[in-house]
Amino acid sequence: MEVLLGGLASIVYGVADFIGGEASRKVNAATVVAWSGAFSLPLLLVVAVAVGGEATTADYALGFTAGALGSIGLVMLFAGLAQGRAAAVAPVSAALGAIVPVVVAVTAGDRPSPWAWVGVALAIPAIALSAWSDDDTGSTRLGLRYGVAAGLGFGGFSSLIGLTSDGSGLLPLVAARGALVLVVLAVGALGVWKLSGFATTPRRMVLSNSVLDVTANITLILALRAGSFALAAVAASFYPAVTVVLAKVVNAEHLLKRQMAGIALTLLALALIAAN
Repeated sequence: MEVLLGGLASIVYGVADFIGGEASRKVNAATVVAWSGAFSLPLLLVVAVAVGGEATTADYALGFTAGALGSIGLVMLFAGLAQGRAAAVAPVSAALGAIVPVVVAVTAGDRPSPWAWVGVALAIPAIALSAWSDDDTGSTRLGLRYGVAAGLGFGGFSSLIGLTSDGSGLLPLVAARGALVLVVLAVGALGVWKLSGFATTPRRMVLSNSVLDVTANITLILALRAGSFALAAVAASFYPAVTVVLAKVVNAEHLLKRQMAGIALTLLALALIAAN
């Protein structure tokens, strides 16, 4: 079940990231993340209250810290995508986003089957191949920096959210979403990045991104709690393949042979992980 839910989260994340990247071409990435977080916070709060749960101080602390890390990850990802550095940003962020929680899970005692480990090993090149394009006209070194920062943020988010108690429901995600908004606004207030007003923001894109991101986060936390922490995290990290396919369909971008090979390898890796 964790692989199915993780795969579903990956699909939704891929769509959300594609929309977020497109929106970040119109306004800066921090603005997209800030407004998306502001729109999704009340929605997530309503859902969390409806689901119920009793969160401890530790659950809220884990959620808040996860949200702070996730906010940096999103800003770095959207900024890299908007500046045409997808070839470096997407595969690195996804690979690190998968590796970090796997290391945390194994350290905590998670023991996937041998076939699942083969799938995990294949997942890294699959992610890289599916997102590797020739369209990166910017500096590869800068793109790698964006990717590393985004990957560490996403990996930290998944790891910490996965450590929250099952009885806390979705309340840690509310703390995470609140932290996301606070961090982006605080850093913006310090002048690190400039936030645009609502009037100049591509509202439909941002609203769509916020709803999809909340949906993906809910699906992810359910996946992380459904079984193997490591397998759920890896299954949720195939979103670059979805983003690449959308770029092909929507923007008529050329799909390279290595990208098609990466998508095929992605399906094989998921099948092996599911065999766990």
